[in-house]
Amino acid sequence: MATSRLTATPSTRARRVSRTALIAVEIFVAAGAAYGGVGLIADNKIKIDDTWLATTPFATWTWPGILLLAVVALPMTVAAALESFRRPSAYARSLAAGTAQIGWIIVQWAVMQRYFILQPVMFGAGLIVVILAIVAHAHESVKPHRHNVGGRLAA
Repeated sequence: MATSRLTATPSTRARRVSRTALIAVEIFVAAGAAYGGVGLIADNKIKIDDTWLATTPFATWTWPGILLLAVVALPMTVAAALESFRRPSAYARSLAAGTAQIGWIIVQWAVMQRYFILQPVMFGAGLIVVILAIVAHAHESVKPHRHNVGGRLAA
């Protein structure tokens, strides 16, 4: 049953606003990660100090750039698209993308042992994605997919 804007309850409006904000933050994070990832892969055109690689297993910024695209940009892009089209898996994908973003920053701090102003900003963006996903989908629950195995449903 569709709810019109005039008859929407405060919680329905909050979920709608939260979903819109969620998509916006996911697009922002995805765009930033795509810019950063491509910039790193393209011979570090974004000019991150090469000495930051000293505590990592990487000799160049190519693999960190690829990982940034795979771990952050792609999941955030998928989550934003699924949220935009209100797909059933959007909630789980948004939670996963936000958690991946938070994890990415924690691993960065642990491995590189360096501080950069964008790190807390992007850590906060990951937290915001998780919080907005929870608010936007407050009426839902994440349900495991069930598969038909040998004529029976299995988790």
